[in-house]
Amino acid sequence: MEIYGIGTDIIEVERIKSAVRSNSGFLNRVYTVSEIEYCNKKKKGKFSSLAARFAAKEAVAKALAEGITKNISLNEIEVSNLNSGAPFIKLYGKTSRFSKKLNIKEIKVSVSATGNFAVAYAIALI
Repeated sequence: MEIYGIGTDIIEVERIKSAVRSNSGFLNRVYTVSEIEYCNKKKKGKFSSLAARFAAKEAVAKALAEGITKNISLNEIEVSNLNSGAPFIKLYGKTSRFSKKLNIKEIKVSVSATGNFAVAYAIALI
């Protein structure tokens, strides 16, 4: 496999916390139902987990050389976890169709978060 693109993103956890608390539609515009359920189970680290997923979605969009456009929606990029805890990406809808059009075979992602910041790095492979 070859690298099609790479992307990285960093975000302040407080920014996500503020968006969730002040904008009732934010969660559903950005996250999938599975992501919301997963993060809500993490009482102490809920906002760090949401921020890490937000950063991962932005990194994936950048790795697809698009950013958030008519071809890519944040809530169609899902960050899931293996039993080991390792994150992986699932794509849905127009984002999945766009990725297939680019011949993307896999998207690798790495995420990390603290109480203050979340960062993610993504590589799209063809």
